[in-house]
Amino acid sequence: MPSTTGRLALKARWVFPVVQRPLADGLLTMEGPRIVAVGANSSGAPARDLGDVALLPGFVNPHTHLEFSELRRPLGEPGITFPDWIAQVVAWRRGAAPTTDPREPQAAAVAAGLRESLACGVTTLGDIATADAAAATTREHRIAIVSFRELMGLSAGRIARQVEIARGHLNCLRGDGRRRGGLGPHAPYTTHPEVVARACRLSRQSGVPVAMHLAESEEEMELLATGGGPLRELLSQLGSWVPTAVRAGTSSGDYLELLGTGHRSLVVHGNYLGPGDWEFLASRAATMAVVYCPRTHAYFRHARYPLADMLRAGVRVVIGTDGRGSNPDLNLLEDLRFAAAAHPDIHPETVLHMGTDWAAAALGVEDFAGTLVPGGRADLAIVPLKTPVASDPWEALFASRERVSHVISGGQFVASLDAPPQPS
Repeated sequence: MPSTTGRLALKARWVFPVVQRPLADGLLTMEGPRIVAVGANSSGAPARDLGDVALLPGFVNPHTHLEFSELRRPLGEPGITFPDWIAQVVAWRRGAAPTTDPREPQAAAVAAGLRESLACGVTTLGDIATADAAAATTREHRIAIVSFRELMGLSAGRIARQVEIARGHLNCLRGDGRRRGGLGPHAPYTTHPEVVARACRLSRQSGVPVAMHLAESEEEMELLATGGGPLRELLSQLGSWVPTAVRAGTSSGDYLELLGTGHRSLVVHGNYLGPGDWEFLASRAATMAVVYCPRTHAYFRHARYPLADMLRAGVRVVIGTDGRGSNPDLNLLEDLRFAAAAHPDIHPETVLHMGTDWAAAALGVEDFAGTLVPGGRADLAIVPLKTPVASDPWEALFASRERVSHVISGGQFVASLDAPPQPS
């Protein structure tokens, strides 16, 4: 019997609303772009039975670099030092960009990354945009995005220009629905502290998030502490180092203080933050989050990520993929599974939060992303489960090695590995 209300009900072996316990043989009803019921069929017709699958909110990837999306493999080799990797990034950028219009390959890569992300069940993401053309590309895709305009420059003479770029980016994206603006002062070793401070001021005034790479590598920590080391040597060779921009004895905490003045702030990586930093972040968990990128972390063979310690301290930690420059793909589900396997002391439910509602809150998009609730946007990811299906929903989800098979955005099937599932 066809629906008489224009509604469609879906049934799955497990439905994961995130805001409540998983529902066995769960039901969800949607009408147009909205969810109208969770746990009930209010369509007036039989539910479409999806079979032995998990039905989840579309994943939220809080940090990626879509400009790397056409890379077939990460730059360098596993275990590469961070300065050597940065050198490869610089060489790749110089070699990849034509002299006519360097924005064109970025736009193509961004489009490829959006397609891949959507096919992997990501319906909302935060991207670091290094060119306005790349940011504009996102308008064409059925995926919500927070576009963090990257801000770089250590010299005092570049401060005004970076602030001008930041203002222009936010003005361009103002009132653009699910495509929202953000600001991305890159890192302590590339961005003058005054640029960070002014970006956070703009963040507060405009109500947009800020994202900054911080405490990412031991070489960065050495540079802040001593003013020297391999990272400074590389920056000097590239002609990018300004000794007066970062004084010796600076700490990650100094940058956290700046980021704490923003509307919302994402501390990207935070691999080498310490207990004092965790305490600061925990005191501001409503507006600050740390983005853990598990497979990128493993690629560089960093010291073990202190995830359990950070969570116990009260830090909001979310999980992102980073970009293809250090990760083989943009499959956030694989990063969630990798994190669950690497940190067996963390319950999988917590891991799922890091890629759904917690990540949405970190980006400031919890109004439409990260949960399955009546009235919420119908952004869904469908994941086939291992057969026979485990009786525990978390074991069923995380024991499965299957990719996302189908994606629904705004109530429509928009990406799949094959045809949309048929009623059984």
